[in-house]
Amino acid sequence: MRRNLKYLKPGPKQTMLCLLVGSAMAVIMPGLAQQSNSGLQVYDNFDNSRFLDPSKWLAQWQCGGTVMECVREIQDDHLRLRVRAYGATDSNDGTQFGTSGLTLASNSVTDIATDLTVRRSTADACSTNPGFGGGGGHAQVLIYGNFFNGGGGTSDNDVTANLQLDRYSSDSSGVVLVGGFLKYQGQFFDHVDLGPVNVGEHVRVELLWDQPNHRFVIRLFRPAYGTFAEQVMPYAISDTTAAASPSRNINAYVYPANCVGIRTSAESEVLFNDVLTK
Repeated sequence: MRRNLKYLKPGPKQTMLCLLVGSAMAVIMPGLAQQSNSGLQVYDNFDNSRFLDPSKWLAQWQCGGTVMECVREIQDDHLRLRVRAYGATDSNDGTQFGTSGLTLASNSVTDIATDLTVRRSTADACSTNPGFGGGGGHAQVLIYGNFFNGGGGTSDNDVTANLQLDRYSSDSSGVVLVGGFLKYQGQFFDHVDLGPVNVGEHVRVELLWDQPNHRFVIRLFRPAYGTFAEQVMPYAISDTTAAASPSRNINAYVYPANCVGIRTSAESEVLFNDVLTK
């Protein structure tokens, strides 16, 4: 989702960056010991494997109509997702779409954490199609799931929680913004930010459903800077009904902007090291 904010690449002396969004406050704490990830267990570390484990992962619809490059593989003990797509040249409205991703075979986990590195996140601008609130094309890594149903019984009434690492064509190059949001009945809400991380930087992110407190929590740990950030996304929707279409997913997404006379592109590439769940 679009944020009208600009970020500068952090220098070597930067030790923390905290954004206040609405009534939610990011909490910064130094050191891995401060991570609140008690009870997480390794779901898959991709070590010593040539192929993805079908007992742990389900295939998704892959790639897309304008996708030219699309990868989902284990590479050097990491899960590698990559997708590159192109916008249409006969319109200045909207975007095209491409994806590479996986769904966890276990759709009942309430906590997902992963060590990852965004290797590439690019999106070309189109001056005649700013789109997305002025952001143009869009590249994104997303950890998300349908966790419960608000009571209507259909998949549109499922509450989806999202943790994203994304970049728009209007954003500074070399960084992606980590944040989160919820979706219910076609509406997006509870947008929060944890701040930017560098392309090529190893980080840990976490998406937690804290059902007793009727909220979702997202977390970011940056080992290179020794910082830990947390945001909460509360909701006032009944959470006692199981999701109609339960899922837990990790994806690379691209939304290249349509642009008359110009062939724009967007690319997203990410390496996942460990995936942990609870």
